[in-house]
Amino acid sequence: MDIIICGGGEIGSEAAEVLARRGDNVTVIDTDAKRLSYLEEHLDIRTLNGVASSAQSLRAAGAAQADAVIAVTGIDEVNLVCATVAASLGAGRTLARVDHSLYLGHESMDYATLFSVDRLFSPDRATARAMAARLANPAALAVSRVARGTVEIQAFPVDAKGSATGKKLRDISMPKASRAVAVCRDGKWRLPTADTRFKIGDRVTVVVDVDHFDDLDGVFTAHHSRQLRIAVFGGSAASVWLCRALKNRGSIIHLFEADSERSNELAEKLDWVTVINADLTAPSIFEDQGLDKMDAFLAMGDDDENMLGSAIARKAGIPMILTMTHRGQLEPLLEQLGVTKAFNPWTSAMEDIIHFISNSAFETVGTLGEEQSDLELVRIRIGNKSPLAGQTLRHIKPDMNLIVAVVEDESEQGHVPVADDVLTAGRHILVACEKGQEKQLRKLFDAR
Repeated sequence: MDIIICGGGEIGSEAAEVLARRGDNVTVIDTDAKRLSYLEEHLDIRTLNGVASSAQSLRAAGAAQADAVIAVTGIDEVNLVCATVAASLGAGRTLARVDHSLYLGHESMDYATLFSVDRLFSPDRATARAMAARLANPAALAVSRVARGTVEIQAFPVDAKGSATGKKLRDISMPKASRAVAVCRDGKWRLPTADTRFKIGDRVTVVVDVDHFDDLDGVFTAHHSRQLRIAVFGGSAASVWLCRALKNRGSIIHLFEADSERSNELAEKLDWVTVINADLTAPSIFEDQGLDKMDAFLAMGDDDENMLGSAIARKAGIPMILTMTHRGQLEPLLEQLGVTKAFNPWTSAMEDIIHFISNSAFETVGTLGEEQSDLELVRIRIGNKSPLAGQTLRHIKPDMNLIVAVVEDESEQGHVPVADDVLTAGRHILVACEKGQEKQLRKLFDAR
């Protein structure tokens, strides 16, 4: 494929390396001649010194014939203009990085359509959602790269106080926008059926829309009435996404930001969050604010500040510490500092980019349950010749031995479907199934 990357920074450089290694013809546009010289010396790519958002640069790079143009500079507006100009020149598809919530929030304006962008993506948003999922349940399987962060997969143990305990699946009312997709009993993972009866000691894997996660409380396990107390360090764009991801989780959130102007801005924007103008790298603040009583500490600032804050949080005895880092080489050091898990936005960015480029008809997302489980989650594009195209989910028969867990729309936002949802040709679905069924599933859904 002929691919143009607008911006040769960390994301652009990483993308250029990965795509060139795949055998794609890559051109990187940037204004930094030294950076381009380094990339050209170390990678088998073409470079162009110029303003990536200008028609002249994009035309010279071959945008008219390009299969895809990927805009990943550090400025949202520049990326949107890059994609718009590239589309007007005839580029096949466009992908633009944007991190401000204005462009990705639930606004009345569809910015992707307005700017002729096929896909908007945000490494900060994807990372924040992954952190929120890990905070809620360490056994969560992140599916942000295939469902645009709109769906989570969570594992729950069945205990004596869950409302579903002792009942068949057909006899319980699963919360809105959720579906049980796997059950483990005696070490064996199976697809649940309407007659599956949940017993104490079972483990159940559930797919749920992120906005309805709290509705699962008390279904398989005892109701948890205590709210999590969370300290968020740093007022970055990723912090905003994190607080939004946690909004409906029943958590008590304290966000600490050293800059007073930014603190005031965040307080107005996040009215469900307690915003405190304070520098958490000053050890006395932890004691003054009672942070040793917090359940979790989430470091969302600069890498160096995150390391220091995480070390102080560990010393204060906070049990869960999640840290964002842009440098993969720091992850082992963060583990030594006692960080529970480190999250890298650039990893999320590369997953989005590769997924955008491949757009495959059939791909395995991951294993459901433990790694040795016989169940997996696959993403399938429904073909025009599939007997199920245009049909509702009611036409999925029990003997097909699969569960449609997620249905995606045109923008690849996902939701957990109901029986009346239509399987539309050209759209993707996520299917829970037994391993080794690729041939049958490709034929059933005409996934070519």
